[in-house]
Amino acid sequence: MKFAQSCIINADRETVWDFVMNIENVATCLDGVEAIHPIDADNYEGTLRVKVGPVALSFQGTVHVESRDRDQWRGVVRAEAKDRRVGGAVRAHMDMNLIAKSPTQTEMHVELDAHILGKIGEYGQPVIRKKTDSMLQAFAAQVSKRLLSQQV
Repeated sequence: MKFAQSCIINADRETVWDFVMNIENVATCLDGVEAIHPIDADNYEGTLRVKVGPVALSFQGTVHVESRDRDQWRGVVRAEAKDRRVGGAVRAHMDMNLIAKSPTQTEMHVELDAHILGKIGEYGQPVIRKKTDSMLQAFAAQVSKRLLSQQV
């Protein structure tokens, strides 16, 4: 499944870049992240609990930062995770671009190519898309809130 989403974050592009290129920062702004542990500068392992429709999932897996291109304001991340209880898995490739909209606002554009395997894939695209949309909007709100509190 392919997803494309944009959201506005209330901070300048450089500040947003510095924040989102730190996976541990990102994890604090994603609902459901229970743990994130660095393996090295570009690799992490962690746990995400999420409810999709009537099913609660607990994904355990890895995140790899494939590239950080500050000149183009582009980052690429790959994630792989499994839910052993329900028998599902996710492999995702995410491409993120930051666009300065004003001195105090940045548009974050995300393209996600996700392969959803097992029972979770059976729920169909509408339910998964709705959950992905809500998670991205909640993430943008949390990043804006965190960055605003750092400026005060």
